[in-house]
Amino acid sequence: MIKPLLMLSMSLSAALSAQTTPTERAAAGAVLRAIDSLQSRLDPRSMAIRLANSRNTDRDRLLARVGDYWDGEMQALSDYIGTHPEVGWNEFKSVDTLIKVLRGHGFRVETGIADLETAFVAHWDSPAGTNGPTLGLIAEYDALRDADGPFHGDQHNGQSPVAFAAALALKEHMTTERLPGTIRIYGTPAEEVGPPAKSIMREKGVFEGADILVRSHSSTETSRGAAGFGICCLNINEVKYTFLGRPSHQLTSWNGRNALAAAVRFYTSVDGLRSTFRPEASIQGVIPEGGIAPNVVPARAVVDYYIRYPDGVYLEHITRMMDDAARGAAMATGTSVEIDRYGEYRDGITLGTLEELYFAYAEVLGAPRLVEAPQRPAGYEETGGVSHDIPGVGVSVFSSHGTYHTHEMEADGLGPIGHAGFRLDAQIMAGVLYHFLTDGSFRAAVREEHRTLKGLFNQYQENLKTAYAAEIGLTPPAD
Repeated sequence: MIKPLLMLSMSLSAALSAQTTPTERAAAGAVLRAIDSLQSRLDPRSMAIRLANSRNTDRDRLLARVGDYWDGEMQALSDYIGTHPEVGWNEFKSVDTLIKVLRGHGFRVETGIADLETAFVAHWDSPAGTNGPTLGLIAEYDALRDADGPFHGDQHNGQSPVAFAAALALKEHMTTERLPGTIRIYGTPAEEVGPPAKSIMREKGVFEGADILVRSHSSTETSRGAAGFGICCLNINEVKYTFLGRPSHQLTSWNGRNALAAAVRFYTSVDGLRSTFRPEASIQGVIPEGGIAPNVVPARAVVDYYIRYPDGVYLEHITRMMDDAARGAAMATGTSVEIDRYGEYRDGITLGTLEELYFAYAEVLGAPRLVEAPQRPAGYEETGGVSHDIPGVGVSVFSSHGTYHTHEMEADGLGPIGHAGFRLDAQIMAGVLYHFLTDGSFRAAVREEHRTLKGLFNQYQENLKTAYAAEIGLTPPAD
């Protein structure tokens, strides 16, 4: 048995590793200690091991049915979507197929959700009533963009069938056992293309009423996050800079104003700024528009950037400086610039209660490539914001030897490695939802942890503003 002092030490070590930069760690100090105290009191690891290893014939029957649904129909559905890839906002064939499957299994489906053509919500209410929890599952289906055409190099083809397998088995179980509650499946398009669909859906209130959300995703390992704040791919600002000039024949170029020259000057200025930013910054940009014909002065050019940093406060500082560089490039070339921040991704909330239960089931079910140490918190969906409203977890069992966004990962998603990982994802998601549905004490622990961490997140943001104030010219918050 682990001694309490050692357990506290291990928990604090995991929490400290959750923050990337020295400034984050300094700003989060008191917050991390509060998170550590909460984790010590809730003891989610022990709770998870007890639940996942308990003798429970109802639960075991449920997980077996998830496997039956995957083997009988959902694996083929995953392969179909995988071999008919469609990029974000254009997943019409995939969505049409998914909706037909859901309606065939008794779900009521609303389409065009949040004014997004390829978004949907599927509903099922238990015959025993709806005064139980509302169980939400996120389903994705968009493919990656590539010069050779779309491809499922992030295995989004499996994510909807995984959710369906878990939902259908739960639907069957709730009907048989007369358990009240509701199941909702959220079809969320364009995970790989901004602006983030889940943020749009959140702003429209689509997720309101859900008590928990679960999703799956491809992975090169089986790991879980530490409790706390984070996001999978750093905080991101998606910003498009459109330079507008005046056309002219190149032989009389002085009559024009060269938008491409402004864009190139700006692009070069950003490279020059890199040394003034903290080293954890990651800034990637392309020039998707630079003119039409060599003999015409370009009147329009576009620079599209993904600006990333481990926390959102310093990210705003980077973005402000880049915005100023764009305005300077426009002034220097006699052009104008329009700045469109079309997407934002911010830290989400990761719950130890749900992460540990997912991982305990991964252990019990024999998931491969288990990583024992908790990793940096990553929320459970890529926008961060939804996890502030609703507790949830992302299940990511090892499903590929190839890294993300590659044809190797696509091939594994259509073969035995991906199929096995997806099957486990579905069973684990169903296991987590089963306990949330049937165990009041577990449900209360999840809700308490989410409520507490949400309050601590606001404190963490204020601490970051204070820590960065002198460096980036912020006015420190009033005491």
